[in-house]
Amino acid sequence: MNTTEEVEFDYQAYTREHGPEVSKIRPAQEVLQQRRESFRARLVNQTNMEIKQARALRHVFISYCQENKAAVDRLCQTLTAHGITVWLDRDNLNPGAPYKQAIQRAIAHGTFFVACFSKEYNAGDKTRMNAVLSVAIERLREKPVDKVWFIPVKLNTCKLPDIDIGGGETLRDLQPIDLHEDWDTGIQRILDVIPSTDSESANSVYAGVKSDSECVLFRAVDGRHYFIPFQKVCWGSTDISLTLCPTSCEQISFLAALRKGQHDVVAFAHEMDAVWVKPREVSQISTEGETLWELLLTRDTTGKTFEYRTEKVYCQELTLAQIAAMRAKRLLLDEKLETATASLTQKTVFHQMLLEGQLRGELSSQYGNKLQAFMSPIPPLYQHFRDTPATFKQFARLLSVLYLKLSNTVEDILQLDMALLTPAQLQVKFRGRQLQLDVNEEPVLLELEGICSLPE
Repeated sequence: MNTTEEVEFDYQAYTREHGPEVSKIRPAQEVLQQRRESFRARLVNQTNMEIKQARALRHVFISYCQENKAAVDRLCQTLTAHGITVWLDRDNLNPGAPYKQAIQRAIAHGTFFVACFSKEYNAGDKTRMNAVLSVAIERLREKPVDKVWFIPVKLNTCKLPDIDIGGGETLRDLQPIDLHEDWDTGIQRILDVIPSTDSESANSVYAGVKSDSECVLFRAVDGRHYFIPFQKVCWGSTDISLTLCPTSCEQISFLAALRKGQHDVVAFAHEMDAVWVKPREVSQISTEGETLWELLLTRDTTGKTFEYRTEKVYCQELTLAQIAAMRAKRLLLDEKLETATASLTQKTVFHQMLLEGQLRGELSSQYGNKLQAFMSPIPPLYQHFRDTPATFKQFARLLSVLYLKLSNTVEDILQLDMALLTPAQLQVKFRGRQLQLDVNEEPVLLELEGICSLPE
């Protein structure tokens, strides 16, 4: 039978005999410096990745016949005005460049392919456009069947060519967009499929807004914002329950996607607060001809690891409070890095990259915070709602609250006033309290007042 003998352990004697190895002890300053260098390296890698992606071709390839040049130019101008980069052979091919290889490369890197068909195409010489179509169809066969990439467009009354695209289907089996029947409706259908290729404009997609009522704001992972009227919002310690009154098909489609579990985590803003939430229960109720949606949301805490860190990270001589103040000015006043106060700018390219990374909030994005402060969301919003000033100011406040809170710029918003001075100037007064990172220090108050310039 085994027995265990109790032995008294002298901790003090043990530590005297087995003291720490002095050679392995590092000064606190050295440890902090190593952490800073690791932090900088992550930001530099992230920035380099963004630069590489920005240099890559991201565009919508437009295929057409020369007889439709005027209509295609109008289409390209409209798409460009909505932040979509288009690729035309006559604008992007240098003299002497190998045509076939350039076309193949442009189609391969294009985010979408738009083929413009017409009666001129049906009647004319199709050799050049068909050569482009054959390359595009080869790419189409490699795409998943549920992913829209090839978009046929009719510029006038015509038939799509009966070209095999694989799987027993031809181009005629694809649903075309008829621009000649209703130009505006056709363009909107294209915009519903093709998001902006500009990352800054991508956050400016506002789906299905048809009401001046008080709204809550949802932001999906794809960057679309849904301002949905509500009857009731109840905040709990961990849960949020609300009754919504959607006013458009886009809003209903988004809520139906929540019910089906297609959105894991979404951003939510109401009045002066914003959080990441996970849908728990979503139900549709119809009473007396009115359709309401009941939602139960649970706060997501994925990003708390970063939000409640205690280590202070410095960018040259800048503190976290100064960086947060610069981010707030970017979000609310659209202040660019190059126009910031001279004392708050960095002299070398390396430190410019580091500062830009911290302003965007890239490190926080590694912990579930998918919002980045590339620019102010207010000017793009104004382009959509310039004709309804009251709606614009309500939505601008909600959008600003969402970005300020979820970018970890402030923990509490104490004041956020907005007033249109002129059609091109929005006056902003803001006061917010940062997260308390040190129990021995009072949380920093951020205050700013200024003008956000709006597009004419």
